[in-house]
Amino acid sequence: MDITETGRSAAVGTDDVRVHYAAIVFLAVTHLLAIASVPYMFMHGVGVWEIVFYLACYPLGGFGITALYHRAWTHNAVSFARPVEYVLAVCAVLLLQMPARQWISTHIKHHQHTDHEDDPYNINRGFWWAHFKWIIYGPSPPIEVPARLDSNPVISWQERYYWPLSVLLNVVIPIALSVAVGAPWWGGLLLSGLRLVLSNHIVYAVNSVCHVWGTRPFSREVSAGDVWWFPFSLGEQYHNYHHAFPRDYRHGVRRFDFDPTKWLIGLLAYVGLARNLFVMPASRIREARAIASRQ
Repeated sequence: MDITETGRSAAVGTDDVRVHYAAIVFLAVTHLLAIASVPYMFMHGVGVWEIVFYLACYPLGGFGITALYHRAWTHNAVSFARPVEYVLAVCAVLLLQMPARQWISTHIKHHQHTDHEDDPYNINRGFWWAHFKWIIYGPSPPIEVPARLDSNPVISWQERYYWPLSVLLNVVIPIALSVAVGAPWWGGLLLSGLRLVLSNHIVYAVNSVCHVWGTRPFSREVSAGDVWWFPFSLGEQYHNYHHAFPRDYRHGVRRFDFDPTKWLIGLLAYVGLARNLFVMPASRIREARAIASRQ
């Protein structure tokens, strides 16, 4: 049985807390590169193809996280064709958000223990804890994933090649692109660092911004809010709905809610590359709204 359904997980005690020096190095290096990229852009400018590449990296990497890691693998909201899984698993590496197995395990614990001690990014420990400090100081519980993913070859493949892919996508290609447009080779490192900082802070904000602000029309039992004014997270900003109905492939449940991940999944289903889209019955949604309005 799925651990997302049973609610079982290893306890995360305060004795497990440790400093993750690799995370400190990653955050420090990428932020220094991002800062250095500002004078670089004034001095050397940015080529059109560089702009296209770096702008494309965020939605590509973002869909790898939101559509594959989150909605498909963690919550079983949709099943993708195997080639789509491989493509999205590679795209996810663009954001350096951990290999899928580790990401899934951490996020499941967040849903099992939302706003409580064993929530890895518990907002009650402060905005900055939920935003990024948990990455540095959080505990390291055993990695647990749903049994349905144990035999998924894409997860194992991505884990095996995660760091070579990371170097290729986030270092080698940006350097090669800078050289190709006639810029200094190290410019690629600076711009790649800037991209990673901006995109990762958007991802981090789902755990912080969306647990501090927003409305709670579907559940008053958790801190998660629907933050309509934070549209950069590809639909993840409808966080109250997601916590109320985590298995629904839609986060922006209303027809015109800005949820690009929902639209991507719908498009893939239309062309036969996605199936088993889970939709929460409208009666359950109305019932949740009515209960929340009375609380």
